[in-house]
Amino acid sequence: MRGRKGKVHRERIAVAYVRVSTREAAQEGHSLAAQESRLRALAQGQGTELGHVFVDAGFSAKNLKRPAVRELLAAIERGEVSALYVTKLDRLCRSLVDLLGIVRLCEKHNVALVSASEAIDTGSPAGRMMLSMLGAFAEFERARISERIADVAFDLRSRRQVYCRHEPFGYKRNGSTLVSDPQEQAALVTMRRMHNDGASYRQIAAWLTETGVKSKGQAWYASSVRDVLRSRMNAA
Repeated sequence: MRGRKGKVHRERIAVAYVRVSTREAAQEGHSLAAQESRLRALAQGQGTELGHVFVDAGFSAKNLKRPAVRELLAAIERGEVSALYVTKLDRLCRSLVDLLGIVRLCEKHNVALVSASEAIDTGSPAGRMMLSMLGAFAEFERARISERIADVAFDLRSRRQVYCRHEPFGYKRNGSTLVSDPQEQAALVTMRRMHNDGASYRQIAAWLTETGVKSKGQAWYASSVRDVLRSRMNAA
């Protein structure tokens, strides 16, 4: 259908997404046909006809790298979807962070997300409240992930193990272990003394550049001097 100036107006349709992993494919109640049948009945009970079913067969939901889910998200972005039906939210994705991203995409394009098992329908106030709670859990999950990463980095750092892509100033890599670099450690001693005597980070950066001390980055700046002196590896 075309409107003014030949612009194409796509008719928005209700769709479903079904998925099984290889392990689940033979389990009763998890077959693709069973999921589709249940969702068609649910949509019909709500006065809606499913226009398309996106199918991922033999894929896990550990991430969004699945052909059908990518097609689904692209269709939502194009404004072609009015409602998305799933038998269970973990059919769509297992990560709360990924789920929150999909929810926000659906909200942006006015798409109702309906889950048969969790009795969630974002087209209703109660459904939106439930998903806002899931969003809070997703934020918690992100914080926990960051906390775990920080804990791992702290453990590696305390054992002088490589814990990031670039070794910190004052150290060099010896396999998976960080060992002191004599020249950089000597520069660190001077940097600390200058800082304690009142020199600014910019003045220290100028001294490092003039004396030919190589930075771990492209050049010395006030910000890079500050980061080196505040590094936990270089705490005096």
